[in-house]
Amino acid sequence: MRETAPRPPRRMFLASVLSALVAGGAAALVSFGMITTPETDSFGFSRSTNLSIGEEARLRSFLIPAVQDERVAVIAVGHTGTRGDPAANRELSENRAAVVERLARALGIDETRIRIAGVGGSSPLPRLEGQSDRSYEGSLARVEVTLQVRR
Repeated sequence: MRETAPRPPRRMFLASVLSALVAGGAAALVSFGMITTPETDSFGFSRSTNLSIGEEARLRSFLIPAVQDERVAVIAVGHTGTRGDPAANRELSENRAAVVERLARALGIDETRIRIAGVGGSSPLPRLEGQSDRSYEGSLARVEVTLQVRR
């Protein structure tokens, strides 16, 4: 007996088709996990170039559309805190972006579809009201990853 992959329930499929007709087609593609517009998420680092606990699994999951679709490019921009030497921060941010690049390549994403950059502390997040200095500086250690369909 031949096994087949599970199919989405008919109701979900019909709802997706109807949504596509109403919303111009994008809704159906999103419900089946395909990228139609750029998607960006931020992944935190605990120290240096170590992803925070749970972030590697989240990143792997986020990169799945790029693994499945060769038209999807990965853009990773590394960030650091605002303190310290700007040149050292830029290098650290580039190294953080390189962590994403290595993981993407390990998942089978071709290097021609991956772009990385480091901006150091030049593009900080807004500070939340009442946020301590330590908490704020910790939140700046991140890589923002964008998945975008190449044309």
